[in-house]
Amino acid sequence: MRFSFNPGGQITFGASIRNPGPSPVTITGIAVDDGPADQHVFKVARLAANHAVDDSTAVAFYPATAAPFRSIRVGAGMELPVFVTITIPDVEQSPGGGLFFDDLAVDYDVLGLPRHQRVPMGFRLFVHSPKGYVPG
Repeated sequence: MRFSFNPGGQITFGASIRNPGPSPVTITGIAVDDGPADQHVFKVARLAANHAVDDSTAVAFYPATAAPFRSIRVGAGMELPVFVTITIPDVEQSPGGGLFFDDLAVDYDVLGLPRHQRVPMGFRLFVHSPKGYVPG
């Protein structure tokens, strides 16, 4: 997915986090970057999800019904559709350059144990600066 570089602007995209394991997990956090918060390139402005009623209920990938993210249980073989709004940073860009990422950092608990994993989104999000940019 390609977006124009617009410092301070926001981009919303959707992704689905699937639990391929045999046990339910509780997703406790989702981030674009898993480094220290003060070093994140993209800041998450909003995180929303389509929540299922229970493990047997399928969820729809529908932005209009997405609610603010909260810790949520995802059954074995089930998916959690999420919508992430990021803020484009005010950083220098060379002509034709840009910023990109292709995975999300997910914190979750399984069988009572906390875990952290980078999950591929299945696509690359690229913020492109065709003419370059110097912060003013």
